[in-house]
Amino acid sequence: MYATVLKGQITPRRELVVQIPPDIAPGAIEVILLRASLEKTTKRHARSRNAHPAFGIWARRSDIADSASFATQLRQRVENRSDGN
Repeated sequence: MYATVLKGQITPRRELVVQIPPDIAPGAIEVILLRASLEKTTKRHARSRNAHPAFGIWARRSDIADSASFATQLRQRVENRSDGN
């Protein structure tokens, strides 16, 4: 497999435009798109994290020392449960 980096543009008609170097032979290819900038393509409604009703629900829990670890354990329990839900 041969890999190369090509720069191109997406047109308003949603077409990919790139210049193919002459050393690349005709044939099937696989294209992986990486967006060059972090600009947002769609406008989202900005909402502060602390405006969410669940924000801070673990703040006063003395039995939870590491909230990230606790959340990971909760996710694992949900993924591994066998009650069909």
